[in-house]
Amino acid sequence: MKRNRLSIFFCLLAIAISSCEESNLEPVEKDDLAPEPISNVTVENLPGAAQITYSLPFDPDLLYIEAEYVSKNGTVRQFKSSYYSNTIKVEGFGNTNEYEVKLYAVDRSENRSIPVKISIHPETPPVLSTYNSLQVVPDFGGVTVSFKNLAEADLAIGVCTTDSIGDFITANTFYTSRDSANFSVRGYESVSRLFGVFIRDRWGNVTDTLFHELTPIYEVMLDKSKFKEVNLPGDSPVTLWGASMPYIWDGRALPESAGNWGAHTGNVATGEPMYFSFDLGVVAQLSRFSLQTVTDDKHIFNDVAPRLYEIWGCTEFNTDGSFDAWTKLLTVENIKPSGLPLGMLTEDDRIAGEAGDEANFPLDAPKVRYIRIRCLKNWAGNTNMVISELTFWGNDNINND
Repeated sequence: MKRNRLSIFFCLLAIAISSCEESNLEPVEKDDLAPEPISNVTVENLPGAAQITYSLPFDPDLLYIEAEYVSKNGTVRQFKSSYYSNTIKVEGFGNTNEYEVKLYAVDRSENRSIPVKISIHPETPPVLSTYNSLQVVPDFGGVTVSFKNLAEADLAIGVCTTDSIGDFITANTFYTSRDSANFSVRGYESVSRLFGVFIRDRWGNVTDTLFHELTPIYEVMLDKSKFKEVNLPGDSPVTLWGASMPYIWDGRALPESAGNWGAHTGNVATGEPMYFSFDLGVVAQLSRFSLQTVTDDKHIFNDVAPRLYEIWGCTEFNTDGSFDAWTKLLTVENIKPSGLPLGMLTEDDRIAGEAGDEANFPLDAPKVRYIRIRCLKNWAGNTNMVISELTFWGNDNINND
C-alpha cells in the first residue's frame, strides 16, 4: 500500500513538472489585441545615442517598449525597456545624421502597437570624437598613437602599414575603454613609411583612416655582451641562492630548477628598497625594456618576484653610491591578469608571467649608460627581488666617445 502511494505521488509530481514546463512555452493569456501606443514622447540627444522618455499606455497586459532604427549600413537595431520604466536608450549611431526611430508598446502576447515615429539627431559619437583627437608621432622603431576617449566607450584602434610585399595590413589593434591613453607600434626600420589609423566601436561603426607618412626613430636591442656589473655603496648583493648578476643578461629566462637563473637579493626583509647597478656599455637613449623573473610557478606573480619597481639611469655616477646623479626613468607595476590570490595561477597568468614586463620609456627620456633597478615591493610584501633576464632597446648611435 505504501509503495502504491509513493508511485501515485511521483506520477503526480511528474505531471505537475511537465505542466509547468509546457506553460512556459507561450503566454498564459494569448490574444490578438494590440496595446495602445505610447504618448508624450520627449528626446534627449546624446553622443552616439538618444534617451527617450514617454508616457505608458494603460494596459494590464503591457510587457515592454521596443525602439528600433536602421543604421547607416542597413542594420536594424532594436532596444527594449520593461513596463516598469518610462525611458529607453537607443545607441550605436555612427554619425550626427537625422534618424527615424520607431517606438512600439508590446504586450504579453507579443502584439505590437502602431509605431510612434520620432526623429533624433545624435551628438558626435565617441568613435568620431576619439578619431578627431588622434595624434600620431614617430617613435623608436615605429609610431606612438595617443587619443582622448572622454565617453570611455569600448573602442578598437587599428594601426595599419605596408608589409614586406607592399600590401596594406593591420599591424596592431589596441582595445580600450579608458578616457585617454597612448600606445606604440614597433618593429620597423628607420625609413619613411605610410601609417594609417582607424577606429571601430562595438556597434560596427568604422571611421575613415588617418594617414601619416612618418620615419620611425632608429632602435636596436642593446648588445648584452657589453653589459657589466657595477658595485656601489648601498647596492644590494645579488648573489643569494647561487645567483649572479651576469646571469640576467645571458639571453635566458629560466626556472629555478635550471640553475644559473638570475640575480637574487635574498629573503631578509629590511624595510628599505633594494637596488643594484650595472653598465650598459654604451650611452643610449632608451626606448623600451623587458624584465623577466624566474619562470616557474614558485616565482611568477609570487615570492620575491618584483611587483612594483623603478628604473633609474645616468651617464656618470657619484662613487658614494647616492642617487644624486641618477634620474628615475620609469616606475613599473607587475600586474597579474587573473587577479587571483597568491599561489593561484591561470594559464593566462603563466603566459604573461613567462613573457615578463615590457614598458616604454618616455620619448624625452635622457640618454644614459648606467642603470639601477630599485624594488619597492615584491609579491611577498617586502623589497627583495629575483630577476632572470633584462633586455633594453634604444638608440645607441649617440655620443659614445
